[in-house]
Amino acid sequence: MTPPTVAGCRWLDLRGARDPRGRINFVETGTDLDFPLNRAFWIHGVPAGQNRGHHAHRDARLLMVALSGAVDVVLDDGQRRETVHLEGPGLGLICDTWVWHELHNFAAATVVLVLSSTGYAESDYIRNYDDFLREVRTRGSR
Repeated sequence: MTPPTVAGCRWLDLRGARDPRGRINFVETGTDLDFPLNRAFWIHGVPAGQNRGHHAHRDARLLMVALSGAVDVVLDDGQRRETVHLEGPGLGLICDTWVWHELHNFAAATVVLVLSSTGYAESDYIRNYDDFLREVRTRGSR
């Protein structure tokens, strides 16, 4: 898998095991992740043609895993923008702070698990792309 070129994003091969009973994958803070897990949510039942995301976080770091199905994830750090394909429960996508992300092209019956380093706080979200670019530039000039 080609690594994402957007700053703060990377693939994470999720450890697991397989035997005649099936498969299991897992992730552990301190071993697989260098951030704590404080919130879990999942995106599912997305109608055809609908998108999700369209925001960035000031504080939250995310791990996204397609538990079933697949989705395209647009990543943008204010300088580089790229689309990666997230598919399968054995691979996760780490999305650090200050990365704009959008989820497009959901396959039927896709379920995306998102593990976050923080609890929900509306103040953490940047929901306007122009505001995101302005804040990223301001951060870079410090």
